[in-house]
Amino acid sequence: MTADVRPLTHDDLDWVAGLTAVRRESLAPHAPRFWRPAAGATAKHRTFLGRLVDDPAALTLRTEHGYLMALGDDTRRVVDDMAVAEGHWVDEGVALLQAVVEQAATVRFVVPVAEAERRATAEAVRLRPVETWWHRDLPLVQVRGEGDRVELSTAGARGRLVPAPPVYDPGGPVLLVADVETGAALGLLEDEAAERGATVSVVTQRADDLMRELLLVEAGYVRTTAFFETIDA
Repeated sequence: MTADVRPLTHDDLDWVAGLTAVRRESLAPHAPRFWRPAAGATAKHRTFLGRLVDDPAALTLRTEHGYLMALGDDTRRVVDDMAVAEGHWVDEGVALLQAVVEQAATVRFVVPVAEAERRATAEAVRLRPVETWWHRDLPLVQVRGEGDRVELSTAGARGRLVPAPPVYDPGGPVLLVADVETGAALGLLEDEAAERGATVSVVTQRADDLMRELLLVEAGYVRTTAFFETIDA
């Protein structure tokens, strides 16, 4: 049976916020600090989604048991906010994501590693993994005060402190590492970040960068999220 894909409206927002709250709670055990829901997360998320429904540039769609919101334009769309009730990914999840693929030249889809049905949906519409985010909890040793959006660097590593998304509360800013050459350099960056109040470190890795993958495994990092994109024709 073909899924009925239709526009999302303000009348759907309570249902959408509730569906996403269930998903948020299911993710939390896989990274208890990184994905710890913030106080009032459901209300905050509902407000954010309401703004997207009003945004003519956003693509907001639903089916009977799922929804998605795609940001960007028809050149490139990013799908992060998407939730589908268990058991409906194989039909409604695929239909929702396929609707975006058919409209945008490039689609980037955020897939937490713990969500196998979400990954299968990405593969069903011929998206491929291009990047992985790894994370590790940092020691809680703040001595220099918090500092959001602070650039950090050392010989062989570079990153910055960023605030967590409003729906999550890891207890402080997050260290986001873009460049790292050695485990020792990563350790120095982590130490400074922890001193500034960071509670979690996140490192990005291209799918083809096996040396960084090995470095992160040896440093005690865990895969958290994969990013899938449209396969070039």
